[in-house]
Amino acid sequence: MEMKTKFTNNRIIRKGSQVLYRGGFGRDPHKTAHVIAIEVTDYPREKYGVEVSEVSMDANYVLTLDNGHWCYSDQVDGVFITENQRVTK
Repeated sequence: MEMKTKFTNNRIIRKGSQVLYRGGFGRDPHKTAHVIAIEVTDYPREKYGVEVSEVSMDANYVLTLDNGHWCYSDQVDGVFITENQRVTK
C-alpha cells in the first residue's frame, strides 16, 4: 500500500510531526525527522524554553528530534502531513 504525503509550510508542529529541517545551524542540506519534544522560547536561537505539545511554525522554539539532533525554529522549512491528518488553514 502506497502512503500519499503532502508537504506544507503553513502548519502547526506537534509532537510526532515529521519536519523538514536544515542541520548545522541552517547550513546543511535538508533532512527529515520526527519531533519528540518542543520548547517555546522568548527569542530566536534561545536553547531552552517552556515545553509544549504544539507550536505555530512562526513562533520561536527548539525541537528535539528522533534522530538524536535538535534544531531552532529558523532551521525548520516545513511539516510533512499524511492523508489522515487534517490540514489547518
